[in-house]
This record gives sequence, C-alpha cells and structure tokens, in this order.
Amino acid sequence: MCYPALEKKGSYEVNYWVRERGSLMRVIIKRIVSLFTSVGFVLGVILMILMIFTLSAAVCARYIFNRPIFWTDEFARIVLIWSIFIGAALGFRKDSPIDHIRMDFFVSFLPVRLRNITDKVVWGVTVFFCLTILVLGMKFFIQTISILTSALEISQGYIYISLPIFAIISLGFLFDLLTHR
Repeated sequence: MCYPALEKKGSYEVNYWVRERGSLMRVIIKRIVSLFTSVGFVLGVILMILMIFTLSAAVCARYIFNRPIFWTDEFARIVLIWSIFIGAALGFRKDSPIDHIRMDFFVSFLPVRLRNITDKVVWGVTVFFCLTILVLGMKFFIQTISILTSALEISQGYIYISLPIFAIISLGFLFDLLTHR
C-alpha cells in the first residue's frame, strides 16, 4: 500500500482518508473556481467599459472634431477578443447565468442511464477541445510574440494569450462540474 499510516486493520481508515482527501480537493477546486469567477467578471466589466469608452471617444473625435483617432479600432478589436473568451469561459460555470446553448433536445428523450453517458462523453469532448485550445494557443502566442500590431505597435502575443487563458479557466470550471456530479 502507498500510505503506510493507513495499513491498519480494516478499510475504514482508507475510506476515511479517501473521503477527506476528496472533500479537500473539492474545496480547493471551489476556491479556484471562485477566484476565476470573480476575476473573470471584474475583468469582463472593465474590458466592456474600456471598449465603450474607446469607441465613444473614436466616434466623437471623428464626427465632432473631424480628427479620427487611428488606434481605437485595433484597441477595440483586442478588447472584444478578450471579452469574448472571458465570457465564453464564464459560460462553463456550474449554474451560470450566461449558460451556453446546449443541444439537449434529443438527449432529453434518452433514458437516464444513456443521458448520463452522453453527458460524460460531451464533458470529455469539451475537455479535449479546451486542451487543444491550450496547446494551440500557446503555439500561437510563441509564434506571434515578436510580431507587432499595426496601430498600437504592441505584441500580437497579447491577443493570442487569451486562448490559453480561456482554456485554463474553462478547464477549471469543467473540473468543478465534474466534482459536483
């Protein structure tokens, strides 16, 4: 046995250790998910305010003062990309108010056992998708870190790093869903 302290007679001690460790893992996952949720919502609100302010300033500068600000479109596009990925990741939360659309019409007709199997398969495919996004996002980030954007002249890596961040946050929420099943 891997845990010498648990090699006592009977399996009660082993079951207690596994149960306690499982609940500790749930607490850790719950705290991480809570952190992701809080940071995600705050960042989402800040990004939306930045985008509204930037685009409003661009419209005023262009049509009122007849002096367009050249970098606002690029900045708004970067902020929009980040907002999309943060919002999509928050949609993976358990009991999310911004619940993602699920194609569960046909699944609702299945017996409970097949429905549970379908949920697990969908969960596995989604985890695979997030892991793929994580790996590809890191590759894109590494490839574009030295390329500058045209107007802001910042690294395009700042845009592509949103992909692995989305994947990590989504995986955190997906594992939280798994522990609640």
